[in-house]
Amino acid sequence: MSNPIMSRNPYFTEQRTPAGYPAMPGYQPGGDQNQQGYAPQADQSYGQYNQQYGQQQYAQQGYGQPQYDQQYEQTAFGGQDVNRAANGEPALTNEDVMMKVGILLGVTVLTAVLSWMFFVPADINASGYGLAMGIAVGSSLAAFALGMVMAFKRQLGPGLTIGYAALEGVCLGTLTGVIELMIPGTAIQAVLATAAVVAVCWFLHSTGLVRTTAKGMKIAITVALAGIVFSLANLALSWTGVVDAPWGMRSAEVMGIPLGVILGVVMILVASYMLINDFEVAQIAVANRAPRSFAWTAAIGIVMTILWIYLEILRLIAILNQD
Repeated sequence: MSNPIMSRNPYFTEQRTPAGYPAMPGYQPGGDQNQQGYAPQADQSYGQYNQQYGQQQYAQQGYGQPQYDQQYEQTAFGGQDVNRAANGEPALTNEDVMMKVGILLGVTVLTAVLSWMFFVPADINASGYGLAMGIAVGSSLAAFALGMVMAFKRQLGPGLTIGYAALEGVCLGTLTGVIELMIPGTAIQAVLATAAVVAVCWFLHSTGLVRTTAKGMKIAITVALAGIVFSLANLALSWTGVVDAPWGMRSAEVMGIPLGVILGVVMILVASYMLINDFEVAQIAVANRAPRSFAWTAAIGIVMTILWIYLEILRLIAILNQD
């Protein structure tokens, strides 16, 4: 079980031979071919192929003619270039995914800076404070709704993904600016801490020190959904005055520790685990020779998790300094 943005398409869900590429002898989806080896049928089919080639092709074509390579490609890869997807489009690479991640994060940063400049008042007591918080909450809900729409699509393009990044930029930029007015230095701390967490997740993924599992992802997604429900309920109770703003139920203490701190640490760990999984399923799509156009789908899944980590770190820093 992976990020809902990616789990709608089989390119991201299992290690397999993509559509249009006949399965290689002895191949079993999800298995380790180096350990399993080829099935007995492999040698038989290979022998039959050599026999057929010797009887029908070698006698007709002179040695060195390109017919052998062409025939081999058609037999092993369905006539497709190994560097191309089944539909003829260039195959997805890690560089494609990272480039799209960079574009989406760039859009987020740009809209965040502009939102901070235009929507955040110069003083916490200025009249624009309420408007800034309204914009932050409104853009957050709009981004959440757009994320739900994207979760039901099998493939995403630049339109929805860039739109989501822009909405998140408006939300996080405005919210960061408001918190910075109350607690100077919060923004740079949140950015640096997020960069550190993402770097650690990438290191753990690239070195293989941490590998996610289906059971672990089910637990992580369950905790994440519970956190979303809690946040929406807390927001509603704060708006109606049932609990005190700005943190509401997060201000309640458990053994002397604010509930928001405990939840923040838990959610950062869960988001980090899910980010490692995002890296893994993006790598699976590359191994499956997904079309290059799937780079937007892989990238937005990674970016969504990175922005979630930033939000949780920002909130955690603010709660720790709420006095």
